[in-house]
Amino acid sequence: MNEEPPRPTRSERARQFRERLNEAMQAQWLNRSTLAERAGVDRSTISLLLSEQQVRLPSGHVVAELAAALKVTADWLLGLTTTTRAPGEILRESLEVAERVPGHGDANIERWLNEAADAKVRNVPASLPEFMKTEAVMTLEYADYASKSPQQALAETQARLMINRLPGRDTEMALPRQRLEDFARRASIWTALTAEQVHEQLTHMADLCEELYPSTRLHLYDQLRHYSAPITVFGQRRAVIYVGSSYFVFNTPEHVQTLTRHFDQLVRDASVLSHETALWLRALAARAKP
Repeated sequence: MNEEPPRPTRSERARQFRERLNEAMQAQWLNRSTLAERAGVDRSTISLLLSEQQVRLPSGHVVAELAAALKVTADWLLGLTTTTRAPGEILRESLEVAERVPGHGDANIERWLNEAADAKVRNVPASLPEFMKTEAVMTLEYADYASKSPQQALAETQARLMINRLPGRDTEMALPRQRLEDFARRASIWTALTAEQVHEQLTHMADLCEELYPSTRLHLYDQLRHYSAPITVFGQRRAVIYVGSSYFVFNTPEHVQTLTRHFDQLVRDASVLSHETALWLRALAARAKP
């Protein structure tokens, strides 16, 4: 049987409290008088708590007031946790909701892409890859769209294509193969496209897959085996799930790693790997040709 580690003695707890109290005061640039005033205690109380001869912990009320004044948690001051942040604060930092503003370009995506300029970006698009869409497809998809006009969408597409053409970019995408097959048949939202427009879009995608490879890679997976919500993982610092009017933004390493593993599994099980995608698209375009 594993033995439990020995519990800290009263003097050890007092020493740790003293060290953390001193550390927090230095972090906040507070002297004893200022801390005493903010916590509503006497300066002599602070001096006593910082004294190496002190072997007793203060009352719970004093600990709570000191923690509030120092912007840390009482548990951290008492040595019960290694983080200075409260659970609610950690949760708020781990998840944000970034809303899209109707009538404006998507500033969130542009900012996140710029912040991840030196990192790998993993993406499962909501439709076709935005920067690979032709003008005809953009006009159809955004004709009645609440958040942006076709002109705004086309401008964003051109800007993102320029980003993907920059040296050093690393973008990997995964798309259900069935979505492209539906597109080639002009099914779902694409029924209003002509056969010529479908052929043009598929050929355009094939051209870009060849031009941008290997810095930009598009894999096709089987939707009968895997499902994915629209996600983008920006390096190791941020992962985003797109829900239409908003983005759910995850900032903790655990969440980012979970969505990274999900994406990497799509790539591992892809039925068409990125070096084959352009040829596959050209074959699909040939079948869709009027």
